[in-house]
Formats: sequence, C-alpha cells, structure tokens
Amino acid sequence: MARKLSSVLIGRARAGQIGYELIESALDRPGWKKQQDSCFPPASLAHCMNNEELEGRNKCLSPEPLKRALVSLQAKHHPRKMSEEDHYDEEEESVDEEDESMDEESEEEEELLTHAEHKEQGNQSYKSKDYRGAMGHYTLAIETARNDLDHVSQEEASELRPLLASYYNNRAASFTMISKHVEGIEDCDAALELDPKNAKASIRKAKLQQSTGDLDGALHTYSLMLRFDANDAKAIQERVSIQTLQKRVQLVNELLEKTRGLPLTPNREGRQALAQVELVLAACPSWSDALTLKVEALLNNKGRTSEAYALTTKLMRESSNQQQTTKYQWLLLLRATCLFNMAQLDDCLKHIRQVMVGDPDHKVAFKMLKFVRSLTKKKEEADKAYKERRYPDAVESYTQALELCNTTGASSPTLTGAPRYDVSNYKAKLFFNRASTNANLRNHKEVVEDCTEALTLDDEYTKALLRRATSLLLMGEEADCAKAIRDYERALELLPDVSEADEAKIRDTKKKLQQAQVQLKRSKQKDFYKLLGVARDATDGEVKKGYRKLALKWHPDRHASSTEEEKAKAEHTFRDINLAYEVLSDPVKKQRYDNGVDEQDLDNPHADHHHHGGHGGMGGGGIDPDVLFQMFMQQQGGGGGRRGGGGGFNFG
Repeated sequence: MARKLSSVLIGRARAGQIGYELIESALDRPGWKKQQDSCFPPASLAHCMNNEELEGRNKCLSPEPLKRALVSLQAKHHPRKMSEEDHYDEEEESVDEEDESMDEESEEEEELLTHAEHKEQGNQSYKSKDYRGAMGHYTLAIETARNDLDHVSQEEASELRPLLASYYNNRAASFTMISKHVEGIEDCDAALELDPKNAKASIRKAKLQQSTGDLDGALHTYSLMLRFDANDAKAIQERVSIQTLQKRVQLVNELLEKTRGLPLTPNREGRQALAQVELVLAACPSWSDALTLKVEALLNNKGRTSEAYALTTKLMRESSNQQQTTKYQWLLLLRATCLFNMAQLDDCLKHIRQVMVGDPDHKVAFKMLKFVRSLTKKKEEADKAYKERRYPDAVESYTQALELCNTTGASSPTLTGAPRYDVSNYKAKLFFNRASTNANLRNHKEVVEDCTEALTLDDEYTKALLRRATSLLLMGEEADCAKAIRDYERALELLPDVSEADEAKIRDTKKKLQQAQVQLKRSKQKDFYKLLGVARDATDGEVKKGYRKLALKWHPDRHASSTEEEKAKAEHTFRDINLAYEVLSDPVKKQRYDNGVDEQDLDNPHADHHHHGGHGGMGGGGIDPDVLFQMFMQQQGGGGGRRGGGGGFNFG
C-alpha cells in the first residue's frame, strides 16, 4: 500500500498537480504518518511547496515546515487521533503498535481508485478545460496502471497495455493544450512503445512535431503509420501538407536571401516572404525558426519594425539558455537592425557588440558595426557643434551624415549578408536636426525644405510639423500661413497618440494654431513686418535698420519734384512705414500686435484679437510721421528734416 501511494503521489508531483486536495486524500488514508517519508520524497515536497494552495502556509522548499503543515491538516481530518499535547517531532521514527494494527485493518477496508476511474476524472477535467488537472488525473491513471502491469498475468497485461497507451495519449493531449510540446511528444512515444499501431498517438506526435518545426520528424512519423496501413488517407494527406510546408520555408529563405544587405525600398520579395511565412506559422505556431524568419520578413516591409522588435523580445526570452548558438547571434543582429530602423543607434551598437563578444570573427556583425559607427560618429560631431552654437559647422556635419546614409545603397556591398535595414527614420532625424540648426541661422526656407524631407520619410513626425509651421509663419506670406495652419491641425491630430504629449503641449499647439489663423487674416491686410521688409523674428537692430532705409527712401522731401500722384504715394507709404516702426519698436505694442490685436486697438488694454474697433486707438495714425522721423534720426546721431523746412538732413 505504501509503495502504491508513494508512486501515485510522485506521479502527481511530476505533473505539477500535488495540492491541497491530494494531501487531504492522503491524510484520509490511515497509516499516512508511518509512510510519510516514502510518500513525500524531497522532489514531491518541493512541488507541494510551490503549489498555490499551500502558498499561504509556507513558501520555503524545506520539507520540515511542510510536514508540520501536513500534521495540522491531519488534525483537521482525524481530530480523535491528535491530542492538544501532540506535536511533530523530527526525531520520531516509530508509531504505536496499536495504531499500526489499526492502520493495517483500515488499509484492507479502503482501496485506491482504479486507473479507469482516474482516467474518467481526467476526461472530466479535460472537458472543463482544466488541462493541468487533467494531467494530474491521467498521471494517476498511468502510475496505477503501470503498478497493476507488474502484478497481472501475461494475458491481462496484453489487454492492459493498449489502455495504458491511451492514458499516455490523453496526457499528451493535455500537454498540447498548455503548449508543452516536448512532454507531449514523449508521452506519444511511450504510447507507441506500448501500442505501435495506435493511430491517434501517431497523428498527435506528428502534429506536435509539425507545430515545433520538426518537419522531417513529422514526415517520418506519417511514414511509420503507412507501414501499418499503406492506404491511410489521413497520413497520405498530412504527408503532402508537410512537404508543401517545406517548400514554403525554402521559398521564404530564397526571397529573404535576395534582400539582405540592402536598404529598405518597396519590394515584392519582402511582401511575398511575409505572406509565405504567415502560412507556415499557421501550421507551425511554435516553430522558433519560422518566427525568426517572420522577424526578417517584417523588416522587409515598411512600417512593420515595431512588430519585428516585439517578436525578437519574445524569441530572446525563450532562447535565453542558448546565447552562444549561431541562431541566437542571428536573432541579436535582427534585433540590432530593428533598433537601427527606429533610429536608436546606441542600443543597436550594444547588440552588435554582444554578437562580437560571442564570435569576434563574425563577418556580418563586423560590417554592421563599422557602418553604424561611421554614422554615429558624424552625427555626434554635428550634435557637438550645435550645442556649442557653431551652427554653420553643425549644418555641414549633418549634411555629411545624410550623404553617408545615401551612399550605402543597392550598389554597395558594405552590408552583404546583413538583415535588410531601413535608414528612413534615421535620415528623418538628421533632416530635422539640420532644420533646427538652420532655424537658429534664420534660414527659414531651408528649414521648411528639411522638415518637408523629414515628413516625407515619416509622415507622423510631430516635431517636424511644428518646426515647419513656425518657419512658415515667420516667412509670412498668405500661402505660407495657410500651410502652417494645416501643419498645426495635423500635429493636433497626432499629439494624443504620442506618449510624451501632455496637456501643456496640446494647449501650446492650439495657441499657435490661433496665432497662425490671425496671421493668415493679417496677411491679407496691412502687415507691419512686410512694410519694414523684416522677418517676424527680426531683432530690434534689424527693425531700426529696415525703418531707416525705407524712411529715407520714401520721405516726402525726397519726392518734392515728383508728380502729384508720386507725392501722394510717397506720403502714404511714409506714413505706413512710421506706423509700422512705432508698433514694432514698442515691446508692449509689438506683443499685442503679434497676439492678433487689430491695429486700431493696440492702445486699448482691454482689446484682444477678437475685438474690433475701440476708443483711443491708432486709427488717427499715432505719432506724427515727421516727428517720429526726426526723433529717430536724432537718436541715430543725424539731423532732423522737415518738409518744406530748411537745413538739417540732406536727401541728395
């Protein structure tokens, strides 16, 4: 009896199923204490301690605390056998002879479940989708049947072996449902050893082999089935399916081989490879090699890098114990390519170096390392120049980095054998950085061009949209303002999907959109910046320089001998120039003007860009143009001029 109970519990432990229920059933057997050590060897105790139902009792793997827990459970089930003074003693090795005789009598009265009954319980658990529970019951059925097999006649054994094979097959089905394919195949082998003609076990084994990518093994299994029945339609059909899968895998490898070492461009090979590998994975979902092929196929399709990166994370986690293998090194290179495509070159280099640590002579890794290093070096030079405000040098370095990206193309063997890479995101970042540098140089036309290039490569590059909109507004033409409005609207659509976007960023963009709308309206009217011929980000010195130049040009005294029409035009232009200078040279008025307040309301502190008309505004023209001009010239160290007056400034 003790040996039977021990084998049953150990079998349940192997299936990971020893738990509260089984311990209770063990405690229900009189004599459990006598057989305590043999029934619960250390391995089984470890399984018990890992079981969720005992987790709250004690989490260590030491057998002694568990034995105490078992004693407390025994007290629950057999309170009459435990007095208040009873406790577990590690040195106690014997029991009362009277208790022993009582146990022996109870053993005769009580019997374990039969293997058929355990199998039935397993079926019930399987139907209710409790696959781990089903494994436990099938394990009990297997252990019980194997124990019976040692104590029956040859005739009875020949009848029992097919039943035992079916129990192994049922447990293999449970293993399959929780993706334990290796254990499932082992059980199928055990079933076929007992019953070589067991078609269900053969088909299940072949399916498990196919699922894990052992296509040759699956073909062999079906071939063995055909030895017993050459006309087995199922086996014949499945063999054809396996052979088709092998051809698909071969095609995927051939397609991907053509793309390696090249920058990503729209290509038919990448699309075909991905379609084929998806069909393979539908039939072989647990095949790690096919999943690796899918990573590379995804890298051959624009916009699928994030999927490829997530898949490498899964594969690396599953392959953590195979880090020195060639397959793992290739997986690292695929992940490095994903990081390169996402413009994360520092992390990309770490993965490439990890490959080189395992294999210093890895040719593909060396080529990738050299290429990525050259890119990072040039970008670091540009970034350093930018931080040091050496903007012309930074523009030149960013340009050289972009040229380096462009020179590695289909005609270059630099990355032969490497996964296909996508330089688009990195180039987009370089274009944006060069645009930011040009913005500091106030080269807004170049800023717009570089941001447009960046957005061509990445149409969801929010920073490039905002940078381009700002420069478009500073350029100030009606068409530029309209484009800026569209950029701000597009940015607002994208911001909620950007992880770093917060309410402050969205509010700021909305404010800029309103300013762009105001500027569009103003571009159709009088624009003080245009009148003075300066940009909207002009400095005070540039505003003064622009005013001086135009005031001298359009001063009425200079047009005294002109026609009446020309005199009127000069006087009108001179008045507008003076008004523009009066506003743009006053920080308060300039800010209010930039915020969209109408010209006639600039002196009204309660007006905003929605307010039209008002009192005490500039509708009357503000300071007299001649007075303003004289004041300006005196500040500049020159004389003042008066129309019709003598002396002072000479317009010769």
